[in-house]
Amino acid sequence: MQGQMWVDSEPGKGSNFYFTITCQISPPSRLETVLQKIQPWSGRTILYLDSLGDMTGVAKLIEELGLKVYVSHDVVRLADKSRLPHIDTIIADSLAGTEKLRDLDHLRYIPIILLSPPLPPHCMPRLNLKWCLDNSISAQLTTPCNHEDLANTLVTALESVTSHQAVDAPAMTYDILLAEDNMVNQKVAVKLLENYGHHVQIVENGQLAVDAVKERWHQGKPYDVILMDVSMPFMGGMEATELIRAFESEQNLERTPIIALTAHAMIGDRERCLQAGMDDHVTKPLRRADLTNAISKLVRPHPSHAAGNAARAAYTRH
Repeated sequence: MQGQMWVDSEPGKGSNFYFTITCQISPPSRLETVLQKIQPWSGRTILYLDSLGDMTGVAKLIEELGLKVYVSHDVVRLADKSRLPHIDTIIADSLAGTEKLRDLDHLRYIPIILLSPPLPPHCMPRLNLKWCLDNSISAQLTTPCNHEDLANTLVTALESVTSHQAVDAPAMTYDILLAEDNMVNQKVAVKLLENYGHHVQIVENGQLAVDAVKERWHQGKPYDVILMDVSMPFMGGMEATELIRAFESEQNLERTPIIALTAHAMIGDRERCLQAGMDDHVTKPLRRADLTNAISKLVRPHPSHAAGNAARAAYTRH
């Protein structure tokens, strides 16, 4: 790398090691193009949880992108919602701070961008996918970064917030079964759905979901829709769906819409879900627009459930 290395040593005190290298300068970011891309979100507020002193100038970059930045150096300052502006997205520079943010109800469901220092691969913290999903981590960004890197990452998070706000409350409310083993995901889904007046019952594995479906049909009050996590202990969502479809077929019952909840969007996920008997799938972390759109697309309003009512009565007489 056309550099030099040398060392200065002093007996009894220690050594200082030095080196020089020749590096290629990164091209300047295409700021004008970047600003055009993020312009639809101009003026939105980004909460920057800065526990390391912002040595890489992230706060300044946010402002130069035409966004507002609210800087806090600890989570304690964020506990009082009345003292905060409306927050659209969060940038945090520590794993511990991210977890503490999720203890605050008013910040729990806001997308987070996690900043990471430029460490060698063997020194980088290993981020568990499940942990990222549970904590609504939208992206990870290595610092120092330029306008383009930051803008591209922010747009993804801000788009999800915008889509949340664009969804109108549905005219109908539904009785929903949620099969999900993760407590954080349960809380996210329930909060999103109950805000629209839906009633949600939670079970923690596929077998309990099958049992709940059968019990509701026995009572003559089947669910309007089922949200089924694909990966659960004891029995997963695929197997549970196949058993529910077999039960409906044997009893000549109306088909209840089942929406798969998958950890990440992989090629072939939708096809596998449909093959198991599911009707659609939504990826985690759960987003209000995705969830409500999937439900409204599949579930018919109660007044049109005449065929379903007849089937319920027939099954109840069994």
